[in-house]
Amino acid sequence: MIRFGVLGTARVVSYGLLAPAREIEGVEVTAIASRTLQKAAKFAESHGIKQAFGSYETLLESPDIDAVYVALPTALHYEWARRSIIAGKHVLCEKPLAANAELAQELINCARQHGRVLLEGMHARYSGPLRRQREIVLSGEFGRLLSIESCFRSPYARMADGDFRLNRELGGGAGLDLGCYAVSCLRYVAGEDPEVLSARAKCTRSQVDRWMRAECRFPSGVSGVIECGFRGFYTPRAGVLLNCENGSIRWGGAGLECNRNGKGTQEKIAPVPTLRVQLESFAKAVRGEPADILSPEDSVLSARVLDAMYSKAGLAVRGSGQTV
Repeated sequence: MIRFGVLGTARVVSYGLLAPAREIEGVEVTAIASRTLQKAAKFAESHGIKQAFGSYETLLESPDIDAVYVALPTALHYEWARRSIIAGKHVLCEKPLAANAELAQELINCARQHGRVLLEGMHARYSGPLRRQREIVLSGEFGRLLSIESCFRSPYARMADGDFRLNRELGGGAGLDLGCYAVSCLRYVAGEDPEVLSARAKCTRSQVDRWMRAECRFPSGVSGVIECGFRGFYTPRAGVLLNCENGSIRWGGAGLECNRNGKGTQEKIAPVPTLRVQLESFAKAVRGEPADILSPEDSVLSARVLDAMYSKAGLAVRGSGQTV
């Protein structure tokens, strides 16, 4: 049995860990911690969690916990993932792994030194349409890949002033919140790491991007676009668009919308419970079994692209002391 402790009581805990854990044999969420015992106890009672702790440190001291799920604001990921690893726990950390590439690399070094499993919660990488797009690129069935666009937008119409996504010091901004998905998916389908050529951002308060768009190019010559944003008027959009010599392939509905030489078709793809598959893979890795798991090094490569996007847009790299 892999016994999980949770750091934080964010909404993502319910669907990101608790729901998939109920479907997986040998995984149990046994404890949760918040900055106050009252808040942790309330969450524990409403979700059937046995133990509640009034501090993150106390949870990490428990010998009855094997793995930690870090569900804190982005700026706190590095500190508490690192402290969890040093405490002897395996770590499943909500995306992004850290606020910038340097910190993400330090986490990898720490996990390697202590022999712990470290995984970024990038469940989108298990998406059926995404993996099928990668197959199409590798097979060449639509001809050579010419360009790729990865876009993740969400209409977060009403965010409270205290929402960490609107606070630069807490790692706020659309780039880290949704751009991490866009970058990871773009890199996976292309099979290469891009150079960011330019980037633009719109901020509703100093240094906090509500929208960002970057132009990039891959070593093969393929051009790319990365877009992310949360603004009230957005129509939700998530996925990757491929433009190839003989047509285009886009995420759409329950599969892919394909246009080959002017003829449109729909390729249905069975839905994949990405969060459950991610947790199953993490559990296998913890047990030392072969696992389809995203390497933390992959997370660093995505973080480098995000760092470059912020720099090109004239914004401070998250987690840095830089000012503009």
